Amino acid sequence: MAMKVYKPGQGYWTRVLSAVCIGLLVLAAAAWAWEQAGTVRLPAKSHNIAVRAATGDISVGDSITYLRPSDDYNAGPEPFGAGVVESVNISDDRFGTVVVGSFTTDEVRDDFGQATALTIGTTGTDNSVETFGAQIQSASANPVFPRNYLQASAAGLMMLAGFVFIYWFTGVGRKPNEFLIATDGEMKKVNWSTKREIIGSTWVVIISAFLIAGILYGIDQVFAMIFRAVGVLET
Repeated sequence: MAMKVYKPGQGYWTRVLSAVCIGLLVLAAAAWAWEQAGTVRLPAKSHNIAVRAATGDISVGDSITYLRPSDDYNAGPEPFGAGVVESVNISDDRFGTVVVGSFTTDEVRDDFGQATALTIGTTGTDNSVETFGAQIQSASANPVFPRNYLQASAAGLMMLAGFVFIYWFTGVGRKPNEFLIATDGEMKKVNWSTKREIIGSTWVVIISAFLIAGILYGIDQVFAMIFRAVGVLET
């Protein structure tokens, strides 16, 4: 089905150029939406945690606890949430990577950066770990879905809204198109200068600018000589 256009064939160039200009603004807005969507913090599906100084055994499916420094310096680290081990790869030198998901609290899911260690089991008064323990070297979140999906959606919605507006403004909207058609009609009434007239006017402007500059320079020099003679300006 063909798209309808209000009074087709009238005001062609004003419609086309208006659509092009608005389209450029829409593309700029879509680029802005893409960039802004890239800064949105998505909920984490899992954490990739690089660990060191690992002790004990760990396996997929284990419930693992996140530890953070306690406000009481003498109390040792305190637990603030847990998750389930989804994969583990720890080498003989006690370095490796643990992927943790299925978090027990939103705090540990979203604020995992405050964690300093992982443990399975309980921590005694001497900070010993019964089953497994490791220090967190670095951690990163795996979002619930790829970030570029959100960016593409934001940019796509911005472009869709913009193109709908363009179609209405330059295609089917009665008032805006009446204005564009009237503008096109007025433009046809303009008496455009010939090439010879434009060249002649340009030379007049250039020569006039140099003449005015020369006159002002001469006046400036005369006044400078007078002020030096009366001692206002020092040489």
